[in-house]
Amino acid sequence: MRDLIIKAGKAVLEAIYFFLKLFPQKNRITFISRQSNSPSLDIRMLESRIEQGGVSAVVLCKKLEPGLGKKLGYCFHIFKQMYYMATSKVLVLDGYCIAASLLHHRKSLAVVQMWHALGSLKKFGYSIIDQPEGSSLSIARLMRMHKNYDYIFTSSPHCIKAFSEAFRYGEDEFTVMSLPRVDALLDEERDRTKAALIYEAYPQLKTKKTILYAPTFRKGFDMSDAVNRLVDAVDYEKYNLIIKLHPLTEGQIHVSQAIWDRHFSTLDMLSVSDFVITDYSAVTFEAALKGKLLFFYAFDLDEYMRNRSFYIDYQQEMPGMIETEADKIIRMIEENGGEPARVKDFADKYIEKQSNCTKEMTDFLIGLLDE
Repeated sequence: MRDLIIKAGKAVLEAIYFFLKLFPQKNRITFISRQSNSPSLDIRMLESRIEQGGVSAVVLCKKLEPGLGKKLGYCFHIFKQMYYMATSKVLVLDGYCIAASLLHHRKSLAVVQMWHALGSLKKFGYSIIDQPEGSSLSIARLMRMHKNYDYIFTSSPHCIKAFSEAFRYGEDEFTVMSLPRVDALLDEERDRTKAALIYEAYPQLKTKKTILYAPTFRKGFDMSDAVNRLVDAVDYEKYNLIIKLHPLTEGQIHVSQAIWDRHFSTLDMLSVSDFVITDYSAVTFEAALKGKLLFFYAFDLDEYMRNRSFYIDYQQEMPGMIETEADKIIRMIEENGGEPARVKDFADKYIEKQSNCTKEMTDFLIGLLDE
């Protein structure tokens, strides 16, 4: 029954899309994302530069959220996506988009996948088919997961093999091009501006060194005990602790003297952080790029390896101490146990291009309009 419903839905969408493709194409670049209901930093930076070049850009951002009402709302949003796909010359995605992969497009539409994460750390896409955190193979085939891409960007040649497996494209079909956020992360003036705003909101951060804790999201997993152990391990006479959890993180967290921030992005918080504690999050790449000392609180490493795993050798390559116990992580911070040389080597390996990233990507996308 499920398969019949999907096939029937696809046939309806294809029929509607056929008529939408009768409208003339415009010299326009359209961005579609379901990572958030508002544009990411990367999309905002690209949109601004594209429009400065006199080219029209349209941004469509909407999450596919749980609940029947929200799913129905997203279905109507798909029709809007289809109109702009049918009438644009370039389509840019930062994740899987149902309509982009499912439908048959004009040959003159260039579809670009820039993916939303720097580097290749935890597995995704076809790498985790039929695994606890992945899709089933039957659904992936029916929904044509990650089909129709003409160009796929990746931040380093060292990521190509992993992305090739995740998207099921040949290794020669990837273009090394870093995300625009790299420019923002390395912009010292932007850093000072963000830091000033954060210090205004949290003046206590000015007086002590600051630890940022930014773990990855775990679907259906209560991580409150692990977070609470870390909160309890910090000596607040010496350090500030900023907690950045995913909004859907389950469990009861006792904040103590820590700052559980919901106003600034994790990337913004890097501007005021001296140390970063994470686990399997892609924030590792951003923190390494900024030269932050990294520590890995991998309290469920064995389970995570079974359920999802990594593209890299986690134990060997992560640029910092890996521990399952919170007090050992904090003790290492107190003993200045960071490894700055490893942090730099990691960033240089997985983020090849570290300047003019916004300009390079914008020039590439605008160039596609003429092809």
